Amino acid sequence: MEDTPPLAVNRYRDHRGGDLRPEHVGHAVALAGWLAAKRDHGGLLFVDLRDPGGPAGGGAVQLVVKPDGGAWEVLEGLRLESVVSVTGTVVARSPETVNPRLPTGEVEVVAETAEVLSSADVLPFPVERDTDIGEEHRLRYRYLDMRRGPLTERLVRRNRLAGVVRAHLGSRGFLEVQTPILTASSPEGARDFLVPSSQYPGEFYALPQAPQQFKQLLMVGGVERYFQIAPCFRDEASRADRSPGEFYQIDLEMAFATQEDVFDEVERLMTAIVAGMTDKVTAAPFPRLRFAEAVDRYGTDKPDLRFGLEIAELTATLGGRTELPMLAGAPSAGHVVRALRVPGDRTAPRKWFDGFAEAAKALGVTGSWLQLAPAGAKGPLARRLTDAEAGELTRAADARTGDAVLVAVGSRLPAAALLGEQRRQVGRELGLADPGTLAFAWVVDFPMYERNEQTGGWDFAHNPFSMPQGGLEALRDLDPGDVLAYQYDLVCNGVELSSGAVRNHRPDIMEAAFAVAGYGPERIRSSFPALWNAFHYGPPPHAGIAPGFDRILMVLEDQANIREVIAFPLNQSARDLLMGAPSPVSDAQLRDLHLRVVPPTP
Repeated sequence: MEDTPPLAVNRYRDHRGGDLRPEHVGHAVALAGWLAAKRDHGGLLFVDLRDPGGPAGGGAVQLVVKPDGGAWEVLEGLRLESVVSVTGTVVARSPETVNPRLPTGEVEVVAETAEVLSSADVLPFPVERDTDIGEEHRLRYRYLDMRRGPLTERLVRRNRLAGVVRAHLGSRGFLEVQTPILTASSPEGARDFLVPSSQYPGEFYALPQAPQQFKQLLMVGGVERYFQIAPCFRDEASRADRSPGEFYQIDLEMAFATQEDVFDEVERLMTAIVAGMTDKVTAAPFPRLRFAEAVDRYGTDKPDLRFGLEIAELTATLGGRTELPMLAGAPSAGHVVRALRVPGDRTAPRKWFDGFAEAAKALGVTGSWLQLAPAGAKGPLARRLTDAEAGELTRAADARTGDAVLVAVGSRLPAAALLGEQRRQVGRELGLADPGTLAFAWVVDFPMYERNEQTGGWDFAHNPFSMPQGGLEALRDLDPGDVLAYQYDLVCNGVELSSGAVRNHRPDIMEAAFAVAGYGPERIRSSFPALWNAFHYGPPPHAGIAPGFDRILMVLEDQANIREVIAFPLNQSARDLLMGAPSPVSDAQLRDLHLRVVPPTP
């Protein structure tokens, strides 16, 4: 239980009902809260009075209301979730009526007076902890959802997480700085939220996608270690681990720092968070995986390392060495042959395997399977591989009787993505991941560039302002596809918690890096004038990262959806069902901003 806030003693209450215990028997008390439940027992009315904040801020206590008392007339006909102030005397429950499920279960309050502070209409859904309520209703009536308990408990822990972060980073010499919310639009990254200016017709501010440029400018300004629990805004679609519209991140930047310095500080921070927030297990230093290694072994750059099931490489073993067309032409087409073992304790109907083949087709990959049944192998590959080939496949995948083997043939990244998603699903369905473990890992050595299939040119694969490994020499001497960047991700339990990088602080290297992607120096100067100018006045080398605050809490709380750790989230369609946003505005408001609405083209 979290520490309860100080109690304001006034005309409404002098005790919290959830705090009452046997030592309070005989005390006269004044309580206030919501009517959570009522039970009429033939001449006696039993009422559960819930404190503000639910279990996170108090609890519930049972009131006994007698017909001859003043409280009866007030409470008997009052709807649930109305707010009342009650006076009465604490008494001990008889042994047979003690409720061991409640902290207050050994006592009750004989109510004497009651005052209605506000009355409630008929509720849109029951405000009970374990009631299954659809998400749309929960978001539309978020304030009622909070009264049910679990959400408020997570908000209390969210507050605690912020405290742990601030205390730890402050002890490590990081200075908390608030950066602007109204800034300039950036041409890179996701879509900006634009804010029109009434003072400057036709000109716009933008809400920051991240404080990236500001924190780098702080480094140039001599702030050696910066942090901020920063609000960020991106006009992008929702997904389970990303809240649309806005989110928070623990933004860090360090001057005169290397990649190793960032890793050391973040591992210290995560260790402090885990110790301060949970009883789960983790250990530093965190393992490191090269990007290429993570993709090849786990099918993703955010692997869940709480269980094995690594993807097997079979290109050299089976590719081109069989008459089966899907395998025979793989090497000459530049394709890979990869396989994944599906443990035998998973009952997989034929339609599950057919679903795998359809998913493969959607990714432009050929997918097939083999199942090692006790009576003999079955599945498409069982009929088309020789015994020797089937043996090589099962040995490489470490499969045994009862297991199945999924095979993907195609381009490296789509084949990896296909098997990586199957690995994730199987791990979840079979409960292979220990819920008591937090498996942190670093993914490093991301490629600096990727080939644009449409133009044939090179695009930045990730952050264009990262320092290329090898500097100018690498940009000059290596094929762009072979240039790696000092970029790194922190992942945990299959969730990407953060991306970061050693920054490219030298204008000469920056010009060369952008030139590979087809951008001239003028593009940098016009798009990022403040940063470009600052980098001509003695910028120190610097590096940083920004772990997602909401995502960290989602992982700590073992929640599948990030909306469960946010007080007032947007829904999957990026709409605020509670406040009704986004919404049209009046013509007068548009005129003040020198704007007009152009309907979308049908």
